[in-house]
Amino acid sequence: MFGVFVAICPDFCYHKIMKPSEQSIIATLVYFDIFDYPLTLIELRRFILQLIVEGYGYVPSLKELDAAMADSEILRKSIRFKNGFFYLKGKEDNVRKRLERYVLADKKYKAALRVARIISRIPFVRFIGVCNSLAYSNTSKESDIDLVIITRPGGAWWARAFSLLFLSLFRLRPGQGDNQDKICLSVFLDEDNLDLRDLRMGKRDIDFTYWAANFYPLYDAGGYFERFWRANRSWINESLPAAKPALAHASRTIFHAPSINKAIEYILLPLTPIIRELQKKKFPNSIRLLVNVDTRVRVQDGLLKFHVNDRRLEHMEKFVEKYEKVIS
Repeated sequence: MFGVFVAICPDFCYHKIMKPSEQSIIATLVYFDIFDYPLTLIELRRFILQLIVEGYGYVPSLKELDAAMADSEILRKSIRFKNGFFYLKGKEDNVRKRLERYVLADKKYKAALRVARIISRIPFVRFIGVCNSLAYSNTSKESDIDLVIITRPGGAWWARAFSLLFLSLFRLRPGQGDNQDKICLSVFLDEDNLDLRDLRMGKRDIDFTYWAANFYPLYDAGGYFERFWRANRSWINESLPAAKPALAHASRTIFHAPSINKAIEYILLPLTPIIRELQKKKFPNSIRLLVNVDTRVRVQDGLLKFHVNDRRLEHMEKFVEKYEKVIS
């Protein structure tokens, strides 16, 4: 499936006439336009996308970005500004959508915190982060709440087993009941497997880079989010030179030390092969057919990723099409 990715998204965006800064500004707004998501000036700088892999790592200041918007003919032609947001010409309605989705996202964050308070008490769980649309507060009523879980070494299978048992009992998994705030646990990492660079489809996997760079921490038992960033910062910053760990608001954060006695984890660890094989036997065909075929579904000790409906290729096709249309 992903074999064509390199052909679609190499350093295709280099434009001899445009300045690198102009290309980056347009590319950043084009990418977020895929999700109807206009950006503030601060967000534009934080999410600025570097299109040339080598030789351009400059991060403009807010003043320089603002000046570029005013002085650049191609930016004035392609970009509009309203109510504090920058967006592509003709996409004014995205400002309304973003504000409406923020209100919806606030409700989903409250639901995420209710669930995270329970999951954070599960053996081996050391970090819980929000990812995908909710990390940007850009959700619809139907959006799932996607969570990433980091565990102590060797604990990914146990964390998944206990977490899914809890969600199933309360019918909180996608496809169960009519509750719109479904919890999707599709990524489990342990502390020894935090580096995600090998899960990219290629060095220019923009979609995956944004995904990994924008985890929003709900629970951190002690420096795990910092360790995640230490393991991934170098390759993230190749494409997103200004990307930094999200700073969580106190109202969206759970504070407590791991409450499960480590003796329980010590007892469970030798039994990991049993719980691993039990879960593998219960994999649906949609997962079983994709296990370790490519980077969509990865199953190995310390790293469990179940992105069956992986839309990276679709997003990159849209990105290329939109970008070429804007600069033409």
